[in-house]
This record gives sequence, structure tokens and C-alpha cells, in this order.
Amino acid sequence: STQSRSSAASDVYKRQGDLYVEQLVQKARHIEVQLIGDGKTVSHLWERDCSLQRRRQKIVELAPAPGLNPDVRDKLIAASLKLGRAAHYLNLGTIEFLVDADTDAFFFIEANPRLQVEHTVTEEVTGLNLVELQLQLAGGQSLEALGLTPDKIPSPRGIAMQLRINTETMGADGEAKPGGGLITAFDAPSGQGIRVDSYGYAGYSTNPAYDSLLAKLIVHTRSNKLQDVMNKGYRALCEFNITGAPTNIAFLQNLISDPSVKAGDVHTRFVEDLSLIHISEPTRQAEI
Repeated sequence: STQSRSSAASDVYKRQGDLYVEQLVQKARHIEVQLIGDGKTVSHLWERDCSLQRRRQKIVELAPAPGLNPDVRDKLIAASLKLGRAAHYLNLGTIEFLVDADTDAFFFIEANPRLQVEHTVTEEVTGLNLVELQLQLAGGQSLEALGLTPDKIPSPRGIAMQLRINTETMGADGEAKPGGGLITAFDAPSGQGIRVDSYGYAGYSTNPAYDSLLAKLIVHTRSNKLQDVMNKGYRALCEFNITGAPTNIAFLQNLISDPSVKAGDVHTRFVEDLSLIHISEPTRQAEI
């Protein structure tokens, strides 16, 4: 019978000891904590929310994590500091977790001993230059000399969001395929609270042998309202003009216009579960 075959298979796995089982988290938020250490003292620079992903690739990141239970935030930071201090951590690092959106239980994923692509949002809300800091730490400076001991860490100011602009084509089912070409126009948005980190320019020919990330659009508001930073990001996307190579700008416009995204009600499978259909042409008039 099916039951007896299942029971026999279970007995085999128990004897072999090579079956690995972990808890399923149906609605997981991807939250990570930014650590900074000098080999003796370890501090934190708060957390980021990286839940909006496509095929386990981050596409939108926020700092601080919107709507995160303050008690959960404290526990994530405490766990990260405990790990960093046990390792006598030196320089910048990120401790990543899954947080169950329904129960607030959290689970360790990994530690990344490097600067993250999304470090930009931490820079915007803290006013710190993380690239400069890692070089200063590598040069032997201490957190005390840098004014970054645990009692001197600046509190987050407002909300920052990073949108990853990739050279890719988006199917009606939300699936992305790498794209490329000769960029004929590259006009980035600008203004207060808008930052673009990119290597793109008119005349640049993309290389399919490398990652499709072309630009990082970072927007920051002093407001603590999530919808304010979403609106600002949408308007900035409307002003971003790239021609000659396909991008995911239209998809990002659609994504951050979704009511659930504006409310912060997202998880790591949000894009797949919703099966967002991208708009065929970027909208040039932002909705306020």
C-alpha cells in the first residue's frame, strides 16, 4: 500500500541520516541587519527589508523595515550583535533572516561578510558613507575613533527605497529574461532625495556575460510614511529615460503602485504569487 511504502521509505531515511527537513514559512519577510565592527567592538546600523524579490533575486529594498514589530526588530539586532561579537567581527557585514509575517518567528539565513548592493538605503537613513567606513576600518581605525560605538549609532531618519533597474525583458507572466543592446539615451532623474548609482551612459553597449543590473535608483523621504517614499520612487521612475536596451522600469512602476506594496504587506513570494503583468510602456505621469 501507499502507506507501507511511505513508512518503509521513512525507515530508510532515518537509518541513513541524510534527510534534511526544515520548517516551511508560507509568508516570509527577508530582513537583514547591517553590522559594523573593528575586531573588538561591534555595532549595528539598523535593518533593511529585502522581501520584494523575483526568483530569489532582490529587486526592491527598504530601510528601515516598514511595519516591523519593534520587539522583533530588537531581537533581530540582538541576535546579529551576538553573532558578530562572538566572531570578533571586523569591517562591514550583513546578517540575514526570514521573518514569518504571520507569527513574527524568525530564522537565520546567512551572514554576508561584505558590502551589500542595497547598502545605499542604510546610507540614506543614517547619513553615513559605508564605502568610506569600510576603508577606514580596513586601515585600522576603531569604532570609537569613528564615533560609531553602540551608544552613538544614529537613529534612522525617514525611509529610503532602492529600485534595481536591470536590462531585461519581462513576459506577461512576470518572468524575466536577460536583455541588452546599445544604449542610445540614458537620462537619470535628479533632485532632493534622489540618487542614482550606475555605470550606464548613452553609447554604452551592455555585456550579456555580466549581471543585468544597470542602475540603482535610490529615493529618500524624511517622512515615515511608506506611501510617501513609494510615490517618490514612482515619480523618479517616470523621469528615468533609457532607450536602446530593454529594462524593467515599467515592471517596477507597476510593482510599487500595487496597493499591497504601498501598505507594506509583502513577502518573498509576493511577485510570483501575484503574477504581476508589467505595463507595456512606462507611464510618464505619476499618480499623487
